[in-house]
Amino acid sequence: MGEEKVKAVLSLDNCILPDEKIKSTPSKADGLSVDDEVDIRILGCDFIQSGGILLELPQVAMATAQILFQRFFYSKSLVKHSYEHVAMSCLFLAAKIEESPRRVRDVINVFHHIKQFWNEKPFEPMEYMGNQFFISKNAVIKAERRILKELGFCVHVKHPHKLITTYLQILDNEKNKKLVQLAWNYMNDSLRSNVFLRYSPEAIACACIHIAARKLKDQVPLPSNPPWYFLFDVSLDEIEVSLISFQFLGCFLFVFCWLTLSLSVFSSDGLLHNPISIQSEESKLCGCVCVRAGV
Repeated sequence: MGEEKVKAVLSLDNCILPDEKIKSTPSKADGLSVDDEVDIRILGCDFIQSGGILLELPQVAMATAQILFQRFFYSKSLVKHSYEHVAMSCLFLAAKIEESPRRVRDVINVFHHIKQFWNEKPFEPMEYMGNQFFISKNAVIKAERRILKELGFCVHVKHPHKLITTYLQILDNEKNKKLVQLAWNYMNDSLRSNVFLRYSPEAIACACIHIAARKLKDQVPLPSNPPWYFLFDVSLDEIEVSLISFQFLGCFLFVFCWLTLSLSVFSSDGLLHNPISIQSEESKLCGCVCVRAGV
């Protein structure tokens, strides 16, 4: 019998998951409801975003971490793996990927501070070289190895940030600061969803511009015959681009309500924790768009 040949393909394109994998997650197979899974995914992404801000990381590092977090839990179950440890590890790893490394000690202390804030407890620094620190450190390092192994060390992420700016320059709208900022806001908030695992960066950039232009439709006319996004090799018709945009709206509405109402969620220690109730500028804009869209 001949040896079976294994073919390896190297690519810098983002990992796009098939619909079957999106719908049939390991967490769902372990009995976790779809709503609970969405809640935990959003909570983990907010965990990462808040930690990245306190660590003064660039937005691209926080975006990479959130995409790695989403990808990992389409391969492993939220029931069997701590979302907190995975969130810390994703941010720790993404900081190194984006050439903005942070010490594991700093990452642990920041996330410890966030948890105390959620619990409305006075901040007490974690004892350095104490048992809790070593337990957390080992958990983060092990989770990082598990993430790398599960993702096959394919952790490169192509972000639409630069594409949005480039596309708007081609469309002669780069000087419209409101349009640029709104498109960026939509894209940053959409990191809490699985949009980045379903569509290419080019399609996401076009969708962000499309929905931002709708918000400012009296000020930003875009070519429609032929559709302007054909210029950027995005093979989507008008309906498909709108569908992506409305997926953003659905995500924004959920995040907006989730942040403002401060829904309580259970942590691994069985205690109720409240997510950060401070609304980002993006979330405020999302609320305005949802009201405008009649959602």
